[in-house]
Amino acid sequence: MSDRISCCVPFCRRTRKNDLGFLEWICGDHWRGVPKPMRQAYGRVTRRFRRGLGEYGSRGDRLWRRVKRAAIERAVGIS
Repeated sequence: MSDRISCCVPFCRRTRKNDLGFLEWICGDHWRGVPKPMRQAYGRVTRRFRRGLGEYGSRGDRLWRRVKRAAIERAVGIS
Protein backbone atom coordinates (compact mmCIF):
# COMPACT_ATOMS: atom_id res chain seq x y z
CA MET A 1 0.00 0.00 0.00
CA SER A 2 1.34 3.39 -0.98
CA ASP A 3 1.84 6.01 1.68
CA ARG A 4 0.82 8.78 -0.77
CA ILE A 5 -2.55 9.60 -2.31
CA SER A 6 -3.09 11.65 -5.46
CA CYS A 7 -5.78 14.22 -6.22
CA CYS A 8 -8.90 12.57 -7.66
CA VAL A 9 -9.07 15.10 -10.52
CA PRO A 10 -7.70 13.47 -13.69
CA PHE A 11 -4.23 14.63 -14.78
CA CYS A 12 -3.60 16.49 -11.51
CA ARG A 13 -0.19 15.51 -10.25
CA ARG A 14 -0.57 16.71 -6.65
CA THR A 15 -0.16 14.16 -3.89
CA ARG A 16 -0.25 14.10 -0.11
CA LYS A 17 0.68 11.75 2.67
CA ASN A 18 -2.11 9.27 3.29
CA ASP A 19 -1.72 8.98 7.05
CA LEU A 20 -5.49 8.94 7.73
CA GLY A 21 -6.31 6.16 5.26
CA PHE A 22 -8.38 8.19 2.79
CA LEU A 23 -9.39 6.60 -0.49
CA GLU A 24 -9.94 9.88 -2.36
CA TRP A 25 -8.73 13.44 -1.90
CA ILE A 26 -9.07 16.78 -3.72
CA CYS A 27 -6.06 19.11 -3.71
CA GLY A 28 -6.41 22.72 -2.58
CA ASP A 29 -6.29 24.13 -6.10
CA HIS A 30 -9.24 22.03 -7.21
CA TRP A 31 -11.08 22.34 -3.88
CA ARG A 32 -11.24 26.12 -4.36
CA GLY A 33 -12.93 25.50 -7.73
CA VAL A 34 -15.90 23.82 -6.03
CA PRO A 35 -18.80 26.26 -5.44
CA LYS A 36 -18.71 27.68 -1.91
CA PRO A 37 -22.25 26.56 -0.88
CA MET A 38 -21.37 22.99 -1.85
CA ARG A 39 -18.12 23.11 0.16
CA GLN A 40 -20.01 24.52 3.14
CA ALA A 41 -22.67 21.80 3.00
CA TYR A 42 -19.99 19.10 2.87
CA GLY A 43 -18.15 20.79 5.74
CA ARG A 44 -21.27 20.81 7.91
CA VAL A 45 -21.78 17.07 7.42
CA THR A 46 -18.15 16.19 8.13
CA ARG A 47 -17.99 18.51 11.17
CA ARG A 48 -21.06 16.89 12.71
CA PHE A 49 -19.54 13.45 12.07
CA ARG A 50 -16.18 14.38 13.63
CA ARG A 51 -17.89 15.84 16.71
CA GLY A 52 -19.97 12.70 17.16
CA LEU A 53 -23.26 14.52 16.64
CA GLY A 54 -24.34 12.70 13.50
CA GLU A 55 -23.58 10.02 10.98
CA TYR A 56 -21.69 10.50 7.74
CA GLY A 57 -23.75 7.85 5.97
CA SER A 58 -25.30 8.10 2.56
CA ARG A 59 -25.79 11.88 2.76
CA GLY A 60 -22.07 12.42 3.21
CA ASP A 61 -21.32 10.01 0.38
CA ARG A 62 -23.74 11.80 -1.95
CA LEU A 63 -22.26 15.18 -1.08
CA TRP A 64 -18.72 13.88 -1.65
CA ARG A 65 -19.68 12.57 -5.10
CA ARG A 66 -21.24 15.95 -5.99
CA VAL A 67 -18.17 17.83 -4.73
CA LYS A 68 -15.85 15.51 -6.65
CA ARG A 69 -17.91 15.86 -9.85
CA ALA A 70 -17.93 19.67 -9.51
CA ALA A 71 -14.15 19.75 -9.04
CA ILE A 72 -13.56 17.56 -12.09
CA GLU A 73 -16.02 19.50 -14.26
CA ARG A 74 -14.42 22.79 -13.26
CA ALA A 75 -10.93 21.44 -13.99
CA VAL A 76 -11.81 20.30 -17.51
CA GLY A 77 -13.83 23.46 -18.25
CA ILE A 78 -17.33 22.02 -18.43
CA SER A 79 -18.80 24.39 -15.85
